Formats: sequence, structure tokens, C-alpha cells
Amino acid sequence: MNPFQLIGMLQKSQNPMTIFSQLGANNPQIKRVIEVMNGKSPQELKTYVQNVAQTQGIDLNNLAHQMGLQLPQ
Repeated sequence: MNPFQLIGMLQKSQNPMTIFSQLGANNPQIKRVIEVMNGKSPQELKTYVQNVAQTQGIDLNNLAHQMGLQLPQ
């Protein structure tokens, strides 16, 4: 599954966590992401993602732009 397919599925889904749970059953990396996300507020998740992206040298705004998305401020 490519990232665009995943984004499409998430946009159409009533409950995105259901999709992640299904994907996590077959993928240990996604399972770890779900574990990290559980119990976090949206602000905590935003900070976590920003920190991970920064340590990997990823510009989130550029990545979102390439995927046709705009990050909330």
C-alpha cells in the first residue's frame, strides 16, 4: 500500500484507528506507532511527530506539500 492509498482510506474512514489497528496486526512498525499514539493528546502527537521528523532531517511542510496536504498550524 502506498502512502496515497493510506491517506485516501483515512479520509474516508469514520474511525482511522480501526484502519491502523488492522494494519498493525500485520506490521510491527505500525503496531509500535499505535502504541506511541495511544493516550496522547493532539498537541502531544504533534510535538512527537515534529521531534521525530527533525531528528530524521525531514521537513514536514515540504512532505505534506508533496502529498497534497496542508498541515494545521
